[in-house]
Amino acid sequence: MARVVPNNSVIADSLKTTSLFKDHLLASKNQDYKFHYTHYDYLPFVILFISFIVFVWLYVSYFKRLNTTIKGFFINRFANQLAREEFSFGNRVTVFLSVLFVLTITLFFSQTFRYFGLGAESGSFTFLNFVIALAVLAIYLLKFITIKFTGIVFQAPKAASEYILTIFLFCNTLGLFLLPVVLCISFVRQISPLVFIYIGESIIALFILTRIIKGLIIWVNGLRASGFYLFLYLCTLEILPFVVMVKCVTLITK
Repeated sequence: MARVVPNNSVIADSLKTTSLFKDHLLASKNQDYKFHYTHYDYLPFVILFISFIVFVWLYVSYFKRLNTTIKGFFINRFANQLAREEFSFGNRVTVFLSVLFVLTITLFFSQTFRYFGLGAESGSFTFLNFVIALAVLAIYLLKFITIKFTGIVFQAPKAASEYILTIFLFCNTLGLFLLPVVLCISFVRQISPLVFIYIGESIIALFILTRIIKGLIIWVNGLRASGFYLFLYLCTLEILPFVVMVKCVTLITK
């Protein structure tokens, strides 16, 4: 193989060339290094990073329980299996799936509101997420209290516990299904975010419809309620909370 010998004359000539950074008319104002910041919101990345870590940890460590939880929301046989296993709301898997639900549903609603210009006057994506998260937590806390109180009044604690289990399965499963949606809204640029917003809304609507049907079956079988009480149940526990949440978030963020 031929050996390449560098041309020393060329190197010597280049060393004698005047530097571009000398003998110019540009005056240096500051010798220190400076960081150039942008107005990018880092909170979605933090939320998605935490959500992804939680999902991977649950998938690796508790895959069987995760699979049973997802099937339990759609198939009664698996829900009954969880009930027989004394499904605990303080269980590690349940707690982390609930955290994942709050994170993903909060981010999805905040992304949707920002896309359509709702809450843009607040000027802070962090504040918008904080308000939505508080609204979600308040809604479900009131829902659980109302269901417990209704079970006591109608002397049907078993039906109330069964419906609370259904709501927990709803939350734990919906958070998993919304995670890829919020990921796509945040990072996919080739497709309009509106497409993923509609997909997310369709998923939420399907889950809510499934929960309503399962709730009606539970209350009809457990309480033998009349049509008036079923209508009151739909308005009070299913439809009204979401209307109130959207209205409160819109008013607070103005």
